[in-house]
Amino acid sequence: MTSTATHPSSTRNSRSVLDRAVAARSARRRAEAAELTAALDWAHAHPAVSTGHAASWTGSPTALWGERTISLAGVGAPLVAEFAPVEYAGAVGISHEAANALIGDALDLAHRLPRLWALVHELRVPASLARLAAQESRDLDVDAAAHADRLLAWQPTRLNPHRIGVLVQEARLYADPDRAHADHDSALASRRVDVQHDAGAPSTSQVHMTLDTADAEAFDDTVSAMAATLGALGDPQDLDVRRARSVGILADPQRALDLLAVVDRETGALDDGETSPAAEDAGFTPSSPYRRAPAHASGSPSLVLHVTASDLLDPLRPGQGGVATSRLGPVLLERLARWLVGAHVTVRPVLDASLIAPVDRHDPPSAMAEAARLRDETCVFPHCNRPSIACDLDHIEPYVPPDEGGPPGQTSLEALAPLCRRHHRAKTHADFSYRRLRDGSYRWTLPGGFIVQTDPPHRRPQPPR
Repeated sequence: MTSTATHPSSTRNSRSVLDRAVAARSARRRAEAAELTAALDWAHAHPAVSTGHAASWTGSPTALWGERTISLAGVGAPLVAEFAPVEYAGAVGISHEAANALIGDALDLAHRLPRLWALVHELRVPASLARLAAQESRDLDVDAAAHADRLLAWQPTRLNPHRIGVLVQEARLYADPDRAHADHDSALASRRVDVQHDAGAPSTSQVHMTLDTADAEAFDDTVSAMAATLGALGDPQDLDVRRARSVGILADPQRALDLLAVVDRETGALDDGETSPAAEDAGFTPSSPYRRAPAHASGSPSLVLHVTASDLLDPLRPGQGGVATSRLGPVLLERLARWLVGAHVTVRPVLDASLIAPVDRHDPPSAMAEAARLRDETCVFPHCNRPSIACDLDHIEPYVPPDEGGPPGQTSLEALAPLCRRHHRAKTHADFSYRRLRDGSYRWTLPGGFIVQTDPPHRRPQPPR
């Protein structure tokens, strides 16, 4: 039984509603693209007549006489006469600052991010996201902006404010490693931990932490191990509650050590299936604010990195390459080297999908599961950005056990696709279906008959050399 089932007579009405929603969305994107194009045409019609006067984005209030040149966009975009945005703002009915921003974003998109600009006109990327990308990349030089443009246009349906920031930072990392170092040092200088007792529900407080990424990974691993131990000891509460309890236990170093001493950090299970009185006491002692001072606790997180040999071995750019991670974003090789001091490093070959044979069981072997998640980085439902590492692996065609007449080899790399739990449940329990096309995209049929499709995968753009 599906919760989305509808009467046949209402299916046509439902489809009509979806058609109108899609049309309205397309009309809005078309109007926003047209507004950006008008701002660009206005800028082109009012070029700067002179570059002899330096000026800032907001202009100088002391320069009363004459019309000055102002730079609204990044390097490589044309300059605009000072009073052009003033006239545009008055005619359109927006503030001068809004006109400056609109014209500057249009210039950046057209002249520095042309691939993204084309996607805006194809209605594949909303103007609001494209404008955010223009603002985020404005400090980049021409070559770095070109690489940012390639990265942004690589998987346009996955763009969101956070991903835009990550991709632009990746371009910045390659173009200006000194700036990346300075940004890193500045970010570390802003680390803090805030405890708010008056913001949570009764009997709870809120804790907000800004940590070094390496410390955050270690902290997350330690909390996860402690929560798993609490569960193995019989704590019936949800994982989130056990993780919160684990943070509280960390306030007492000895309790934390007692709890961690009996857990296998690789599996999260109790060593040899046994425990100790100290661990049980640590797991079930009630919380108390009157405990010993905190001590440093370090976990052993597992992090998968993808890095090219050219970045590792380039003698002209030692330590200046980068590595892309799905969880942490772009990381400088020099910073990565500091993380790996004393760590256990495993170098693994690239998986050859042609050597992964089908199996006659429901759950795929580890190599097949990893290959499926590497092939599809996210849930394959359109516009879902849930990382595939956190997704279920779904049989595109429902799996039938062999003892119930199912054919052999149902579990294969081609038969699997990552789905987040929400979309997995929708496909399993409602009238959602999909199939993989030859180009690697996925075509979904929704309950009302509406068809949507993902973009085919594209090779990640290479950084400039």
